[in-house]
Amino acid sequence: MINMAPGLLEAAIFFQGINLVEDTYYLHKYDKVFDEAQKKTLIEAIANFGSSAFSDQIQNFAMGEHVVFLTSDKIEVPSTENETHEFIPIIMYCIAEKDTNKKLLTESMKTGLYQFINRYPAFDILSKNLEKFKDFKTRFEKIFKGLIKKEDKANLNHNKRLDQAQKHRGGYGNSYGSSSSFHGSF
Repeated sequence: MINMAPGLLEAAIFFQGINLVEDTYYLHKYDKVFDEAQKKTLIEAIANFGSSAFSDQIQNFAMGEHVVFLTSDKIEVPSTENETHEFIPIIMYCIAEKDTNKKLLTESMKTGLYQFINRYPAFDILSKNLEKFKDFKTRFEKIFKGLIKKEDKANLNHNKRLDQAQKHRGGYGNSYGSSSSFHGSF
């Protein structure tokens, strides 16, 4: 049996058009909601729309059976023109199923973004050197522990047996030359 709830599918920290750190929790590769180019364009568009149209950030929006959650903060960087500082937005987004605990996910995202900003200096974030951030992926698993979908071991074994049977027989159901029939009772 598949554990259907909660249902976090993806988590990422997004800065200036690049996912600095990301992880996916799909049960199957074909379950992906967006391709990478669509996802980046969508996240940028939603973040820009929220800040320009409403002078606020959009926290979540639903599309079909999925919800995209957003939270943001700003990193402080020295200005090159004078001795002031400017603040550049950094976004954390998650894609989840509609039945996911919104409050828990939102709080976990805020925690994750806070930890990321406090762990890495602005210089590292601005450099966008993805190698520096790859260790943070393991933190995602701790932060989102109660939200990540898991497939039960029994279901994984059942799916493996079905796949092997399909390869052996060429498909599900009866195959040519099969004389099997059910004898017995329930």
